[in-house]
Amino acid sequence: MKLSAKTEYGCLAMLHLAEQHPQGEPVQIRRVAAEHGIPSRFLVQILLELKRAGLVHSTRGAAGGYQLARAPEEISLGEVIAVLEGSDSPPTEEAKRDGLRGALYSACREAQAAQQERLEGISLADLLEYAGGGCEPMWYI
Repeated sequence: MKLSAKTEYGCLAMLHLAEQHPQGEPVQIRRVAAEHGIPSRFLVQILLELKRAGLVHSTRGAAGGYQLARAPEEISLGEVIAVLEGSDSPPTEEAKRDGLRGALYSACREAQAAQQERLEGISLADLLEYAGGGCEPMWYI
């Protein structure tokens, strides 16, 4: 699976917010951008997209910033990726064809569904635990 820079940056920002979630304080964009080497202007656009999807909240003002809209245990990696990458399914007309082409698109559709299902099963909290050395990740597709 290949992630775009936008998706990688968005996932890193969400994980940063997940780390800060217990403090309950908004995190400033410039702090996230500096810590992860993300261009600030690009991060603003990404966080606005995540906000529109209901994954983050923003607070205005000097002490403002961004926070997760839900607990890290309740936000899946699949949800974040789906917001930032959008749907990447094969064309439906091609999938309806008989023969080799239909079989190919059907197999791709099944693989994408399995991948999405697995990503939906990995929460931000799980990723923080894996990153902290809490356990060995067991990601199967």
